[in-house]
Amino acid sequence: MLLIECDGKALFEASGIPVPERVVVTGGARPPLPGEGPWLVKAQVPAGGRGKAGGVVFCATPQEVDRALAHLIGRALLGHVVQACLVEQAARGREAYLSLMVDPAEGAARLSFSDQGGVDVEAAARDGGALLTEVCAAEREAVGDAIERLAARLGAQSAAGLRAVGPALADLFFSRELLLAEINPLFLEDGRPCAGDAKVVVDANAIGRQPEIRRLVEARPAVYPDMWRKLNEGFDFIDLDPDGTIGLVTTGAGLSMMLIDELTARGGRPLNFCDLRTGQMRGRPDRLIRVLDWLAAKPGLKVLFVNIFAGITDLSEFARLLTQALTQFPRPDIPVVARLVGSGEAAARAHLAAVRPDLAAYTDLDQALQHVIAVSRP
Repeated sequence: MLLIECDGKALFEASGIPVPERVVVTGGARPPLPGEGPWLVKAQVPAGGRGKAGGVVFCATPQEVDRALAHLIGRALLGHVVQACLVEQAARGREAYLSLMVDPAEGAARLSFSDQGGVDVEAAARDGGALLTEVCAAEREAVGDAIERLAARLGAQSAAGLRAVGPALADLFFSRELLLAEINPLFLEDGRPCAGDAKVVVDANAIGRQPEIRRLVEARPAVYPDMWRKLNEGFDFIDLDPDGTIGLVTTGAGLSMMLIDELTARGGRPLNFCDLRTGQMRGRPDRLIRVLDWLAAKPGLKVLFVNIFAGITDLSEFARLLTQALTQFPRPDIPVVARLVGSGEAAARAHLAAVRPDLAAYTDLDQALQHVIAVSRP
């Protein structure tokens, strides 16, 4: 899970990594600006490439800051609605790059540094720019040694900046069980480094052990909806395509991913991934009602596709809960296609035929997919 910049910088600051003075603006009356100008106004969305997409604005005056805030807040950017902006003093100095990440291919940690930071650092590295890396064991001491090896290959100013920031970044990386901690650009000015940006990727499986990161998620359910749902609802529902047309009500992570692939291969546009975990429904339609409410809020929704391959789950009970939930679905005009296979299948089909004869029920997956694709298109 990628944190928005202001949350990443809060973790940086708490770990002793210098960051610019800043305020977060969510709308309404603007708080006092930090320090003296100029300032950067940055849209806070969990996505990379904000600068190239127009989500970062340089402002020389307070009036320019206000205009940038009015333009960005509430705007759609990179598939997200901008809920807040970070306003910070524009840092100065030579731009460098520093990152520490999990390298799954090596089963290790990868430390990288470059004297050429900024938005095109990856392209610069491909074109012969000096991106120096050290791969080492994913242990604090090993990363500390890697920092020293990299520093020995750098000029005096860069080496001083790496030694000043690298150990704190490593402490944050291990204490918060991160997958990536990246500073780009890392400003270096007279030996005083400053993190101009913060790209922090959290291991979702570690959040239960990380109360500080959980607090960040709980404070921003609209920014981190997927993780907020997992923490508070106990199952997975992940938005995939803001312009999708097919809402999925499914169970089983592998089966759900296979279904998304099949729909996409046929030209369909699934809205979401869903692992409902029917075994935890406990005879209540609450989970189904919440999933249907989330899907009903999607403006492009054209069809609901319910796909349950049941082993332990009794499909007759699931069918009863589904029809109960559908009575509360706020968009009754949306067609529903169901593919139910497994224990209690015959009783489930009989219940659906009696209570919701308009619901198209299938056993064969290919037939169900064809129906869904047909009704999902304009």
